[in-house]
Amino acid sequence: MPRRILAHSWRLALGLLLGILGFGMVYEGYSPDNPADLDAVGLVVGLDILCGLAAFVLYPFRHRFPVPVVAALVLLSIPSAVAAGITLMGVASLATRRKPWEIAGISVLFIGSMLISERLASTVLIPVGEALAWWETTITALVLLAVMVLSGMYIGGRRQLAAAQREQLHSAQREREAQIHAAKADERTRIAREMHDVLAHRLSLVALHSGALEYRSDLTPEETRQTAGIIRENSHLALGELREVLGMLRDPNTLREDESARPQPTLEQLEQILADSRAAGTAVNLELEPGARERLDALPQSTGRHLYRIIQEVLTNARRHAPRQEVRLLVGGGGERLFLRAANRLDVGPREAPEPGSPPSSGLGLTGLAERVRLAGGELQIEPEEQGEFVLKVWLPWGT
Repeated sequence: MPRRILAHSWRLALGLLLGILGFGMVYEGYSPDNPADLDAVGLVVGLDILCGLAAFVLYPFRHRFPVPVVAALVLLSIPSAVAAGITLMGVASLATRRKPWEIAGISVLFIGSMLISERLASTVLIPVGEALAWWETTITALVLLAVMVLSGMYIGGRRQLAAAQREQLHSAQREREAQIHAAKADERTRIAREMHDVLAHRLSLVALHSGALEYRSDLTPEETRQTAGIIRENSHLALGELREVLGMLRDPNTLREDESARPQPTLEQLEQILADSRAAGTAVNLELEPGARERLDALPQSTGRHLYRIIQEVLTNARRHAPRQEVRLLVGGGGERLFLRAANRLDVGPREAPEPGSPPSSGLGLTGLAERVRLAGGELQIEPEEQGEFVLKVWLPWGT
């Protein structure tokens, strides 16, 4: 607010100074011969000052109503030399808008007003010397217009350039903020997917074995100890893996690192999750096509990690939705793509209640699996559930 008041103040002060100079130039050379004409001169001076005050009152409204206000200033300058200075500043202010039709219209009105003003001055007042000719008045008006219009257009151009730079800066800031938000959302999604992959398998095993301890009363003490040992081992493993994932959240320096920056499972641990599933009561049959073993041994770590996570999710979903059903895995593929086929029988007949101790389903397992395959540059296909069998097929690039 103080800056706006200061901006208006210096403009009004400059306009007043120009008006006083103009007033002095107009009335200094006039001296009435007849004392009776003093009343007429006093009336003209009073009208001049009154119109000048009206011009100063109108000037601050030039931004809200630019063309009407400047046109009114030009008309007020016809009988008023005091208003001439603020009128010139109003013309310059209008020129900052850089609109040709507005500038052209005000320019014609300004030239006409100067011609009329000169004619009135030479008629009402008694000139000491000869009045300016019409062409001299026109040239004077054109010079004043050129100075004011060029100055206004230059100032307007600088303002537009500054506004464009500010908008470009704000746009860059908004784009940067959008990129940061998108990066954060991607990172949260990646960490959520990682937490699901890490914990779902372990916790499903814990839930199944704890359910067996709760509902089965025919277990021998040795079987009870073995089951409790499996629960303890998988709980410790889940806790350790959870600690690793949460460490990524606590340390901002690791949030944008690649997944390979922390220890990741590979196909070397595949036998372990197969053994865990078999121990939980889910039979798993893994079959490799001829020649696939050699290629799997040379598989890049990233592809091996994706394959491990996919098989882990398949086994977890099988325990949730088809408990005690055998899962058949076929790994092979030729050319540029690795192929995985997973199949298991579905429940036949009416849907039974979930097995005691079975983990709850989030409903997002296949969604997360499809997203992982897509990010790996692969393809996922789920065949229709025909003949009571669920079949999932995955293709991954060998060199991902």
